[in-house]
Amino acid sequence: MASPTPPSADSSKDSPRPEDAPRPKDPPKPEAPPKPAAKPAPKAKAPAPAPAAPPPAPEIEATGKPLRHRMLQFSFVLCVVVPTALACAYLWLVAADQYHSKAAFSVRSEEFSNPLEALGAFTQIGSSSASDAEILYDFIRSQPLVTQIDETLDLRALYRRHPEDWVFSLSSNASIEDLMAHWDRMVSVSIDSSSGVLTLEVHAFSPEDARQIAQTIIDRSGSLVDELSRIARQDSMRFAREDVSLAEERLRDIRRRVRIFRSENEMIDPTEFADAQVGVLAVLQEQLADALVSRDSVIRFAGKDDQRVLNLDRRIEAIRGQIEAERQRIGEKTGGPASLVETIGEYEELLVDLEFAQNAYQSALAADEQARAEARRKSRYVGVHIPPTLAEESLYPQRAVLAILVGLCALAAWSTAALIYYNIRERA
Repeated sequence: MASPTPPSADSSKDSPRPEDAPRPKDPPKPEAPPKPAAKPAPKAKAPAPAPAAPPPAPEIEATGKPLRHRMLQFSFVLCVVVPTALACAYLWLVAADQYHSKAAFSVRSEEFSNPLEALGAFTQIGSSSASDAEILYDFIRSQPLVTQIDETLDLRALYRRHPEDWVFSLSSNASIEDLMAHWDRMVSVSIDSSSGVLTLEVHAFSPEDARQIAQTIIDRSGSLVDELSRIARQDSMRFAREDVSLAEERLRDIRRRVRIFRSENEMIDPTEFADAQVGVLAVLQEQLADALVSRDSVIRFAGKDDQRVLNLDRRIEAIRGQIEAERQRIGEKTGGPASLVETIGEYEELLVDLEFAQNAYQSALAADEQARAEARRKSRYVGVHIPPTLAEESLYPQRAVLAILVGLCALAAWSTAALIYYNIRERA
């Protein structure tokens, strides 16, 4: 049986194929816009330098914070928190309570007016309360007062009542300088310059001790004022007695000179002698005038040859001679070495000195009497208008204020140190 023959190639060509089916034509593509002219190629740049290596990362602990932050926190706790906590613990657990006593006083002065001061205004005795208050202010803060009160009250024992409080108590082997420093902390005094009032505040470890110390200060201040007043009165009386002695001696000397003058010139008062001489001259002048008038009358009625005219001429000549003699007598030297005119001038100088010496002597006597009156009375004294108070509650030491001050000081010191450290670190 013959096998079927495969189709020939021609037959395959004649049979239609799907590939040979006509395809739809694609739509025409839009024309591309013309390309711009090519830019010139840029110049080759120099290669950029390689970037610096990054700084090493800070050391990080397990918490993830830098080590310097941890150290800053630790320094804050060590320098601020710990000192403040220790100060609070000491102030509230160890520091002893302190009590205060206040007082206010001033130096009073009595006004004294002497009825004899009109004779000697320069003898007025005055005082200044402001200067006395300043003296007491320095005296309260002085070592002599501290020594006196220590001998009376034993200040060292009073300020060592709480030896465990080594900050506010006095040490057991304190010297006078240490006691003075502690006194300045425990005793404060202020002065009002306008009124002269002193305000005193004393601190101690018990109310009774504070008031006792304040009262002792006032008593010692009063003793000082009394002593100064006594010295002033003694000086015033001594000066007054010296002035009286000098004035009396000068008055004696002037009187002695007047006595010698009268003995040398053989007259009590040259002015009276001169007045007598002037009186004689006045009488002679009057007689001369009468004689001249009589002569002119006689000549008018009887002529110049009349005997009465001759008698009147002789009388006139005699009177004129007497007048000239009296005038020469005034200008001539008296019993002393000087003329009457010079004698009168010297005597007037002696009278002026004598009057001044007498006035000075009276003024000195008035001053002496005033000094004696001042000595018999107390002119200055300490007037206490607020006596020492007795505290009922302890207000010192001011624990909260001191704790805040310690914290602020520690914080300021720590902040300054931290700023300096970071400034140096950034510049390194």
